[in-house]
Amino acid sequence: MKVICSWCRGEGQDGFVGEKVPFDDPRETHSICLTHETAVRARWEARRQKADDLSLPDGLMRSLVGCLSWLVLSMLQLGVESLKWLVSMGLC
Repeated sequence: MKVICSWCRGEGQDGFVGEKVPFDDPRETHSICLTHETAVRARWEARRQKADDLSLPDGLMRSLVGCLSWLVLSMLQLGVESLKWLVSMGLC
């Protein structure tokens, strides 16, 4: 089977990466070439670092998660109208 880089093919290039078993099978299978893999990993890393820069301190994050959990439980137990009242009163 011929291994073709989906990214290269999308850019109009041949995209041939190599072959894999069964070698006598003329069909194509898709993968990603080293060049595009490197580019994708670099974008992922840049996004991860950007997200890390925006992350909240652990204590604040736990407080927010706790508050959101409480809101969801309140919605389930009290109904949406009661939750709107709680919000309007500044209780959550």
